[in-house]
Amino acid sequence: MNETKTGTFSRSLPVFVGVAIAIAGFLFLDFLSNRPSRISGASGISAFEILEPVEAAAVIGINLCMAAAGLFLKPPARQKILLLLSCLSLFLYVFLAGRGAERVVADLPMARVFPSTSAWLGILGSAVVFSTESSTLPDRFFKSALSGLLLCALAALVFYGQLDGLSVMREYANRSGRFWQEGASHIFLSASAVGAAIIIGVPLGFAAFSRNRLEKGVFAITNSLQTIPSLALFGLLISPLAWLSRTYPFLASLGVKGIGSTPALIALCIYALLPVVRNTYTAFKIIDPAVIDAGKGMGMNRLQLFFTVELPVALPVILGGIRIAGVQTVGNTVVAALIGAGGFGQFIFQGLGEAAPDLILLGAISTVLLALAADGLLGALTEIARPGSRRRQEVARP
Repeated sequence: MNETKTGTFSRSLPVFVGVAIAIAGFLFLDFLSNRPSRISGASGISAFEILEPVEAAAVIGINLCMAAAGLFLKPPARQKILLLLSCLSLFLYVFLAGRGAERVVADLPMARVFPSTSAWLGILGSAVVFSTESSTLPDRFFKSALSGLLLCALAALVFYGQLDGLSVMREYANRSGRFWQEGASHIFLSASAVGAAIIIGVPLGFAAFSRNRLEKGVFAITNSLQTIPSLALFGLLISPLAWLSRTYPFLASLGVKGIGSTPALIALCIYALLPVVRNTYTAFKIIDPAVIDAGKGMGMNRLQLFFTVELPVALPVILGGIRIAGVQTVGNTVVAALIGAGGFGQFIFQGLGEAAPDLILLGAISTVLLALAADGLLGALTEIARPGSRRRQEVARP
C-alpha cells in the first residue's frame, strides 16, 4: 500500500509542481506589465485588477482540475485528460493576456502592454504538465492531434486580432514587412548550415566508424570546434574572409565577405557538425552484427549490404542527430545578427539596445516557434524512418 502511494505521489509530482507554479504566480505576482509609452517605466498589473471574476475563476479552476486529475486518475485516461487540460490552460493564459491588454489599451491608447511574471509562470506550469505527461503516453496520434489543435487555436487568436493589444503584436504590425524578410533570412541561414553539416558530417561519421584510426581525430576536431564561443568564432572568421574577398575579387562577386551571411553559414555549420557526426557514428556502431551476417548470407555485396541493411537501420539515429543540429542551429542563428547576417536576432538585439522588451519578445518568440517547427518536422521524419513505422510501411507499399 505504501509503495502504491509513493508511486502515485512521484508520478504526480511534476503535475503538482506545474500547478503550484501557475497558481502561486497568478495569486501573488503581476499578470501584465504596462508602460504608458515606449520610453516610460513599466508598472505591474495583477490578474485581479484586469480580469473579470469569471476569468480569474476559470484559471484557478482549470489548475485545480489538473491537480485533481494527477492525484485521482490512472493511465491512460490520466495522461490524456492532463494533456487536454494543460493545452486548455496554456490557451487560456494567452487569451486572457490579450483580453487584459485590450482593456488597458482602451484607456491608454499609447500604452505598451506585455505579459508579466504571472502569465509566463502559468504558461511554464502548463508546459511542464504537458511535457511530463506526453513523454509517458504511447498514443502519438493523440499528442500530435492535440498539439496541432493548440497551434491552430493560438493562430486563430492572432488571425482574428484577439492579441492585438499586446505590445509584441503592435511591434509586429509596425514591422510586418521586415519581419517576414528577417524570418526568410533566419530560415535560409539555418537550413543551409544544417544542409552543409549533413553533407560533411554524415561521411565523416561513417569514416570514423569504418576506419578506427580516424575515430579519435574526427571527434577531437569536432569536439574542439564545439567549445569555441559563438561570438569568438564569428570574430575569428571576419579577418580571413575579408582578406579572401579583397585578394580574389571573384569571391567577393559571389558574396564572400568578412561580415554577413558567409561567416554566419560557416560558423553555424561548424556548430551543427558534432551532433550529426556523433549520431552517424553511433548509428552504424550499434547495428547488430547478426543483421549484417544475415545480409551476407543472402549473397549481398558490400554496396547492397549498405543500402539495403545498414542504412535503413541507421537512418533513424542519423535523423535524430540532424534533429538536434536543426533545433540548435535555429537558436544559434540569433547571434548571427551581430555580424549583419539578419534573422530574428535583429529584433532581439535592437530591443536590447532600446530597452524595449516587446521587441525582444518579437524576436525571441518567433525563434522559439521556428525551433519547435523544425523539431516537429524532423521528429516526424525520424518516426517515418524508424523500422516498423506504420507510415513507412504505407510509403513503401506499392
